[in-house]
Amino acid sequence: MPKIVTIKIPNTLYRKLFKKKEQDGFGNKSLNEYLQFLTKTINLTPTIHDYVQESTKTLLDMWIKNFSDNLPYIRFGNTLTMNINKYDAHNLSELALPEPTFENPSKHSAIVIGRGPSIFTHKHLDLLSEAIKQGNYTGIISSTDGMLIECLKHDILPTLTTSVDGSPIIQKWYDNPLVKGHGKNLKIALSTTVNHLVYQTVRKMGCKIFWFHPMFDDPKEVEGLTRIQRMMTISDFNDKPIQALSCGGNSGASAWVMAMNLFKATPCCLIGIDFSYPEGTKLEDTPYFSSFIKASKGKVDSLSEVYKKIYHPIFKSYAYIDAVFQGYKQTFLEYQEMTPAWYRYYDGTINATEGGALWGRGITCMSFKQFLEKYKK
Repeated sequence: MPKIVTIKIPNTLYRKLFKKKEQDGFGNKSLNEYLQFLTKTINLTPTIHDYVQESTKTLLDMWIKNFSDNLPYIRFGNTLTMNINKYDAHNLSELALPEPTFENPSKHSAIVIGRGPSIFTHKHLDLLSEAIKQGNYTGIISSTDGMLIECLKHDILPTLTTSVDGSPIIQKWYDNPLVKGHGKNLKIALSTTVNHLVYQTVRKMGCKIFWFHPMFDDPKEVEGLTRIQRMMTISDFNDKPIQALSCGGNSGASAWVMAMNLFKATPCCLIGIDFSYPEGTKLEDTPYFSSFIKASKGKVDSLSEVYKKIYHPIFKSYAYIDAVFQGYKQTFLEYQEMTPAWYRYYDGTINATEGGALWGRGITCMSFKQFLEKYKK
């Protein structure tokens, strides 16, 4: 039986409540129906996802600090001389190619490279390196920052390397002699919220930096963070705000967004984008384990609530997926539903990881060897 509660509210507040009720389209509905509408997103029993969301709120302070550290260099370039004539900071939109059509389709595919364990297990970089050396693959290479050094070790020069994480630990992916040796030929897409130490390192290595905003909210929202950030990047030297992109919350999805949205490539082949841990991984050693325990405040009684064992129906392999990777996977699958018609028509997304957690509508699964045999450019 519903619990009945009686409360007293001031007359002014009462009138405001009913005016808001009418503005929201509930003028002819009961107050109970309106209150149910207002509270429909409130969950009295928090889920693991809620705990994770709560724990990540503290990251906003880090992102904003990183953004403020980077902003002068984004607005005025590397020299920070306010009266210079030459503007030496670059917007990612400079690399964007025209939108394909059915009459004028995309002329190249892309390989998106993540750091998932499958890429090492199946020696995918060896296969790609050999294909490039033999002239059997000439398409786009979109790499995550964590795989840049590995790519260079295999004589693979990415078309673009993307950094979206705000942690200073990302510096290690750039502070390397190989990166410095290839610096002038490397294009790096840096989120405006990367740690400033990362920016300084990439700049020191001689790489060409292209800035972009990770999309926090709708850029059309007048008071939204994304719109405010974009407006803050306008300067006397560049009257266009930095491009904002929805990045899927992780570097692998970001690298895919670059390949599809920026370079208009199709199909986009994924290697090393696992969104999971291989069977046999010690769950205590996974990066989010301690965060889950802390965020749940002791309310997680079983690891099965956090980690689930899954079976890939095409690659016939097992893996573990946690709440964070489950969120990444779900978002990535939703992105596939939003891709333009030209992208889906010309084969769309191909998962060639030969493992991991990705399958579903909009994704074709095949071995990486099969992809390289079918697509040459």
